[in-house]
Amino acid sequence: AFLRFWIASVLSAALVQLSVTTATGSTQATVGASGGLFGLLLGFAMMFPTRKVVPLIPPIPMPAWFFALIFAAVELYLGVTGTASGIAHFAHLGGMIGGWVMMRHWRSARR
Repeated sequence: AFLRFWIASVLSAALVQLSVTTATGSTQATVGASGGLFGLLLGFAMMFPTRKVVPLIPPIPMPAWFFALIFAAVELYLGVTGTASGIAHFAHLGGMIGGWVMMRHWRSARR
């Protein structure tokens, strides 16, 4: 189950990033598996939404769902504005989408 979840997150990350780079005419190469990590982050937040997470900066305890939401918002902002170039922000968001789709699929299969 973990490997399928990881692969779905990584593949959706690649598809979203390639779609965005194609649409914008970018020719930069994209390498990495960070989209899979963002998918895992969202999967954790969906499975344990009230579990407390304490980031390093700022060290403020917050529920996992809020932590994942902040990460998604920051990635969207950085991706749209191009503030931190050289990072595949849309791949991170794509990984979260893949993780969300897998979690929804597994939850609907249990019913």
